[in-house]
Amino acid sequence: STHPLIHPSTPPRERPPPQPSPTMSAAALALLGVGPEAAERAARADLRALLATERCGPLFIRLAFNDAGTFDARDGTGGANGSIRTRKELSHAANAGLERAVHLLAPLKAKFPALSCADLFQLAGVVAVEGAGGPPLGFVPGRRDSWAYAPEGSLFSPPPPPPSGRPWPASSTAGLRAWAAR
Repeated sequence: STHPLIHPSTPPRERPPPQPSPTMSAAALALLGVGPEAAERAARADLRALLATERCGPLFIRLAFNDAGTFDARDGTGGANGSIRTRKELSHAANAGLERAVHLLAPLKAKFPALSCADLFQLAGVVAVEGAGGPPLGFVPGRRDSWAYAPEGSLFSPPPPPPSGRPWPASSTAGLRAWAAR
């Protein structure tokens, strides 16, 4: 995408590449023709600042997980598609409290329109994990937003306790394995 004021006869290699900064407005980014990759790099700084002021890291991690956790490999439905922002999804008991996360991220969505809500929610989770001392995580933008919500029971929930009646050990991956095998 080129700037509308640049004459089309100008060879692309002679055009200076866009140089977005974390403080550029959405309008400035749009004028530069900045895509999701550049918007993602710029949004990271704003997310780090938001995490520092609002102390919302666990909330963003939960938002990212709950939005992505509905993926069904059998039919390719659900997943990280931003549908958690719908009233129906936010009113679900498993998503209690996540409306705050969506509201905190709304100004960033307005500032970085090249990022879908789905991308922004996942990026917020990535930056929160990294900000909490976790490993650097890969991130690839390009998710499409959806208003379709996942069917009831799609989000991971732990399996019933083992026959002994005691809870699963904290280090056990049995719960994830049971969910993945469904």
